[in-house]
Amino acid sequence: MKNKSISRREFLKLSTASAAFALGSQFVLPQVAQASNLRSNHLASHVTIGNSSIQATLNPYGFVYFQARQVYDTLIDITADGELIPSLATEWNRVDTQTLEIQLRDDVFFSNGERFTANSVKFTMDFLRSQIAENFFSFYLPITDMLLAPPNPLLDENSIEVIDDTRLIVRTTRPDPILATRLSRLFILSEEYMTASDNNLSSDAVGTGYFKIADFIPGERADFETWDGNWRGSLPIQTATYVAVGDLRTALESGDIDIAQSIAPDITREMSENDAWTVSQNPALATGIIDMIPDTHPALQDVRVRRALNLAINKQEYNDIVLGGYAEVATGQLLPPGFTGYNDDLEAFPYDPEEAIRLLDEAGYSDLSLSLLAPNTVRSQAEVIAGYLQAVGVNIELNTPDSNTIISEVQTGTEYNLLLWESNYVTLGDWSQAVNPFTISALVQPHIDSEEFYALNDQITAAETIEERTALVEDIAALMNEEASVIFLSWNSFTYVHTSRIASLPFNLDTSPRIYAIEMEEA
Repeated sequence: MKNKSISRREFLKLSTASAAFALGSQFVLPQVAQASNLRSNHLASHVTIGNSSIQATLNPYGFVYFQARQVYDTLIDITADGELIPSLATEWNRVDTQTLEIQLRDDVFFSNGERFTANSVKFTMDFLRSQIAENFFSFYLPITDMLLAPPNPLLDENSIEVIDDTRLIVRTTRPDPILATRLSRLFILSEEYMTASDNNLSSDAVGTGYFKIADFIPGERADFETWDGNWRGSLPIQTATYVAVGDLRTALESGDIDIAQSIAPDITREMSENDAWTVSQNPALATGIIDMIPDTHPALQDVRVRRALNLAINKQEYNDIVLGGYAEVATGQLLPPGFTGYNDDLEAFPYDPEEAIRLLDEAGYSDLSLSLLAPNTVRSQAEVIAGYLQAVGVNIELNTPDSNTIISEVQTGTEYNLLLWESNYVTLGDWSQAVNPFTISALVQPHIDSEEFYALNDQITAAETIEERTALVEDIAALMNEEASVIFLSWNSFTYVHTSRIASLPFNLDTSPRIYAIEMEEA
């Protein structure tokens, strides 16, 4: 990645996408709707989910996990713990390192009555490829997750071969051990709907999912209803509403919503102590990190200084208090247990301020001043981090601008020494996605002070088998730990607070709930 040439225009496209992806949902601007406008709910057949903001588009190929997962299906589904399971495809088999044979269900229709076939898959893939040049920013997740963009696309115009209505072959341009995982991001579109609507994915949606859109007010609410003929049949939940509310706790306590998404950790912890409420949590697949930019200060090119900064932060206390206990201390690496390449041999840097002070003195930086850049949405977290560092003699200049400012800094190169943000990998749960902020930014300004890191990452990209890929990810994780390249703070959780009458709230990998599978206690 580091040695490949790329034009400035291509870089700006990629780096903006990567930065927005890395910064994640922290920066969605709140859009408020009054709780009094909510539909009255009936837990026997209806559920209402509230959030402080919801997306202004139904496009399944942006950051619209919640809405997309209710309306659209993918060929292969992926559970909250990363297990691949059948969806529109009943089975998939490796023919060789570049070929996957897929068998499809024969009983699936779109909500407009169109039959789902292998041609629906080809249409969807061809449509995505057509969006690369003109609509990159609206489609960058599948384009990057599925590697559709030039100059070296993994999937091209020859990749989908339709055998018949229920069989197809997917051929990649080079070996790819995680192709099946990539297909869990391919939301299948209705060709009839797309043609009739002039490719409208923003204000309406037609999919094969359990729900269809009953009503949609961008940024305010989305109403879902099931439809006769969906392949999952009839389940207890018949309708659902996803709505923006100003005060989630008040909306819950007044009965205007049944489920609240992303309440602040301290309020979540307090409500969990009341029997009326239950907290369901799911790994957010977002690793909280402090990114050290080596070319901004010679101290950050010294492994002793990087190690000292790692030792200066009480990560357990940070997770327990600042994040309310809804996070886990990362064991000195990017990916959590259960994901390809997790290295069992690694441990988190302990909290050892005395050793941190000793290392800084040994390196000649006992009086070190650094700048820390963080989004204004997490200023309180940044202040705690600054306090830990200042306690070992590192003077911190803290700046917390808006997200657009931070994205611009990442695009063009930053003069700030430290960046507090999250590396998100919620759509693939894979190293290639988690490492994006580091590899894309390296085109302008390296964030990892190691040539070996970039060489290993190139080997991961070229790996032909899952075993080879797994071993290489373990190696690169060990290298980052040895070099203390990044301060890994936490593996974060995504929480929902809901009425205790909801007995089970299952999740997708991307933290959206499987609404159709919600189980209720009898009233």
